[in-house]
Amino acid sequence: MTETMIETNDTEKARDMADLRWANDFLCLWRVCGGASCRRARSCRGRAHLCFKRNKDVVPKGARLFFEKLLAAKSVGLPFEEFREDMEYEEETEAFFARRGALKRPQ
Repeated sequence: MTETMIETNDTEKARDMADLRWANDFLCLWRVCGGASCRRARSCRGRAHLCFKRNKDVVPKGARLFFEKLLAAKSVGLPFEEFREDMEYEEETEAFFARRGALKRPQ
């Protein structure tokens, strides 16, 4: 029974870490990360939970609101395409994709 509990906890931790890496990448936090490997890879390669905690506030308010709404939609199983349709003309959507487009350009 203890082994099953440990496996479940490890699986949950791995899933949480993967979710945080996804969030970091989705928000392009690798741009402001202190880790050179993250900047080179243009993806989270370090301690995702610390990076998110340290850097989430650099994301402008509108883009953060879009991301929070996306997480809420994801938690209830709404497909991204449907979410994006619902959010198409919202200020948060414009703010998020404008920021993401600017950050994805070569440095």
